[in-house]
Amino acid sequence: MSEKLLYREDVLSIARGIKFIGSDCWLTSGAALVLFGVRESTHDVDLICTKKLADRLEAEGYPFHRDGLDNTRIFAVSEYVEVLEDWETEEVVQVEGLPTASLLSIRKQKAALGREKDLRDIALIDSFLQKEGR
Repeated sequence: MSEKLLYREDVLSIARGIKFIGSDCWLTSGAALVLFGVRESTHDVDLICTKKLADRLEAEGYPFHRDGLDNTRIFAVSEYVEVLEDWETEEVVQVEGLPTASLLSIRKQKAALGREKDLRDIALIDSFLQKEGR
């Protein structure tokens, strides 16, 4: 993944260029947080896809590696885009016309990961939700 920072317009441009984004594939993590206005920038655009779409991406020859914990596939789609297979998402909402994991879904995913960077994002999400009165 690149070290270049991606801002809102970058995320929108990249995401809108992904031909398979839709009901079987949605934004998550840092890119989604940028679109929600929780963060200003991110390093990459992470997406989650169904097993069905992951099978199709593999058949189409997209490079991938297996996650060490649950053996799901993680596809490298471009310099900035990774697609994670079947990462639990409770709710998908539309943001800027793009399917996106809800803030509470992202918070839950990040809590399960528990890495330092995820804990920082959880604090940002909580602060954002508090300001929004949710």
